[in-house]
Amino acid sequence: MRFCQNFPKIPSMATRKKQLDFEDKIEQLETLVEELEEGNLGLEDALKSFEKGVKLTRECQLALQNAEQRIRVLEKQDDGGVIETTFAGENDE
Repeated sequence: MRFCQNFPKIPSMATRKKQLDFEDKIEQLETLVEELEEGNLGLEDALKSFEKGVKLTRECQLALQNAEQRIRVLEKQDDGGVIETTFAGENDE
């Protein structure tokens, strides 16, 4: 039996990079929304910003789905059952 098996895993550099990437993508998305809401972009630039925003949104949704799946795996019980939880957003109370 290995000594390290009882210790929790420390997130790898790749995992931390993905987390930073997610935060960066959210920040980029917020900036794009602000620029679009200001209405100062030309049609072509607005379309490019919108397309980039859609791409960032899809990437963030995928990252959240992956995180949710990881949580479900972590919540799996010893008997093989899974504890289902509701993911509450910031505005949910």
